[in-house]
Amino acid sequence: MKVLMVGVDKQTKGGMWSVVENYLNDKSFCEKVNLKYIPTSITGSKVSRILFTFRAYLKIFFSLIKDNYDIVHVHMSERGSVYRKNIVISLAKRFHCKTVLHMHGAEFEKWYLESDEKKQSFVRDVVNRTDSVLILGEYWKPFISSLLTDKRKLKVLYNAVKVESTNQYNEKARDFLFLGAVVERKGIYDLLDAFADIDSQLDEDCRLLIYGPDFDGRISEEIAKRNLENRVIYKGWLDKSKRNEVFSGVSVNILPSYNEGLPMTILETMAYGIPSITTEIAAIPEAVNESNGYLIAPGDKGALSAAVLESVKNSDLRIAKSKSAYNTAKEKFSIEHHINELLKVYEDLKR
Repeated sequence: MKVLMVGVDKQTKGGMWSVVENYLNDKSFCEKVNLKYIPTSITGSKVSRILFTFRAYLKIFFSLIKDNYDIVHVHMSERGSVYRKNIVISLAKRFHCKTVLHMHGAEFEKWYLESDEKKQSFVRDVVNRTDSVLILGEYWKPFISSLLTDKRKLKVLYNAVKVESTNQYNEKARDFLFLGAVVERKGIYDLLDAFADIDSQLDEDCRLLIYGPDFDGRISEEIAKRNLENRVIYKGWLDKSKRNEVFSGVSVNILPSYNEGLPMTILETMAYGIPSITTEIAAIPEAVNESNGYLIAPGDKGALSAAVLESVKNSDLRIAKSKSAYNTAKEKFSIEHHINELLKVYEDLKR
């Protein structure tokens, strides 16, 4: 079997790249499917992004001519990603390759519903021309099914992470973690408001560490505006080599998002035994529940503050949630389980 995979460049540093990186780092998987990976999008100026994509199309075209691939596995989100991947799917079909569409976009449904009928028709055509459609959770089934003529193409494939052999959680850890794009959609400013409300109730060594690209460009200003300089620290991007070191000091991960798919940051911290305070949206409740974390409604800053305080004051409950979080990650979201499921999808397409 030969598989050509298409997605984003590692410089994007988002959830889609995290999924792709799992595949590229698994030598056994790469050998089994003779995997080749070609990114079609990158961050940077408009000109550099266009040139990068054009060169990627040329690489894909010549790879399909030369290497006779069985399957083209396409990672897609919303907006421009749909148009880029439509060209890739068209090339794959021209060379008689089976296609797997792996959908990641947290705002795909919102974008689709806000689009005009012509654009919606185009999206439906793109989705229906593929041979298999992978979604991140059961939550997406009703909507994606409504786009498909053949519902049998649809399969849930949860994001996956490397799960430690034992629960690594530090029961004495004091830091809180926000890990992800620092943008309003992720609820970052709600989080700052919540910490401002309870600042006087927290011990001095309870810090909020913020890791991720500051796309809004104002996180330091927002921290200062709330007088949280001694409580909240913006750390920039978290390098993978330092992840375990940071996680060893984290008590609870917090992601109060408004839109998501199935966030890698939640799965990565669960795999380390760190429970999450997060919102009951999209596929998140398929990973996080009251036994292994804290679920709140998006935008409910009062509930967010209360969850933070509960995690501090009730250490026995937090430790119990840690054990449950680790077990959930091991049983449901391990890379090994994910890859076995993906290989079944590939094998079914080859029959």
